[in-house]
Amino acid sequence: MHKIVAHHTGEYEAGPDLTVAVPGRFHLLGDHTWFARGNTLSMAINYSLYLSVSIRPDQNYRLYSVSLNERKKVSASNLKFRKEDRWANSVKAVISSFIEFGIAIPGLNFTIMSEIPADAGLGTPNALKVAAGIALARLFAPSLDESTLVALLERANTHFLKTYAHRADILCALTAKQNHLVRTDHNKITADLVKFPVEGHSIILTDSRVPRLLAREELSYRIQECIRAYELVKASPDAPADFNHMTEEILEEIDGIPESVRRRVIFIIRESESVREAVSALNSGELLAFSRIVNRSHEGLRDRFEISCPELDWLVKRALEFIVPDVPELICSRMTGRGFGGCTYAVIKSQDSAQYAHKLDEYERIFGFKPVQYPVVPSDGARVL
Repeated sequence: MHKIVAHHTGEYEAGPDLTVAVPGRFHLLGDHTWFARGNTLSMAINYSLYLSVSIRPDQNYRLYSVSLNERKKVSASNLKFRKEDRWANSVKAVISSFIEFGIAIPGLNFTIMSEIPADAGLGTPNALKVAAGIALARLFAPSLDESTLVALLERANTHFLKTYAHRADILCALTAKQNHLVRTDHNKITADLVKFPVEGHSIILTDSRVPRLLAREELSYRIQECIRAYELVKASPDAPADFNHMTEEILEEIDGIPESVRRRVIFIIRESESVREAVSALNSGELLAFSRIVNRSHEGLRDRFEISCPELDWLVKRALEFIVPDVPELICSRMTGRGFGGCTYAVIKSQDSAQYAHKLDEYERIFGFKPVQYPVVPSDGARVL
């Protein structure tokens, strides 16, 4: 049994009733198309968060993070967001969502351990919420279907945490399968698996270690700009039914949209189409086409959506130096996540991995940060241990 069981037993003097494992994740394409009801292509990774839970005889919730060596306690009558509770708010949000839905939740003991690299944008908070949701559903609502679970987790984000729904994160965690990617269609609210044939290649996440003090605010600002631009488009007689059906031709006919915003909307339009093209390329075994789509997407994030930074661009460029002209190989790299720092991912030949790591020795001298690499593989989604 996983070592979290021993930690839980030692903390609460009783073993857990249930233990859940949920992987971290990153997005290969379409990270920022959700508000336009577009598509996102994601991958679960071989680093997981583990959550054990046991029932208490009272109406208190006790939470113990082994990784952080922190403990939190809250009563059912005072289940509110508190900034100082930090990571514990994710669990509280899910409990609150279940209770508001009409599911009775008694007092509980939680223990959390995480292998997912912290502060790298690889989905630790999402993994914690999904793990809590699965645990509560298994223990107190065993007939709950997946679509309702997804809705409850989205509500935990939007109502309790006052953030975005993060549907692609949730569906990736629930749907992922070894050797596959997950394509989320935000318009249809569906997820499907896409075979990712990477034999002979390595997938490497590189954390730039750049402090991202304003990344969330800057990304939110760009999203709001795009939404306001669509509001202008909606006033047109030929307006599409929703953002998902916007075209560059329609956008060009609308006056009053600043050029910088127009560029960002064009990126969102093209990015959702890029996901569809990438899935088609993978399904057809056209790995060179897939690589070009990924590399073009990073250029769009850099030049149109403008959420990259010199450090991320440098990391991407180093990976692309392994491309041999006129040789149709799977070699690609792109930033992933909120931007202004965080991670890039690279798909390169396994034989080049050591040389790629050696190239990064120069990074610290140039930028003053020491990057951290995480080799990853497409992994299974959430599971009950």
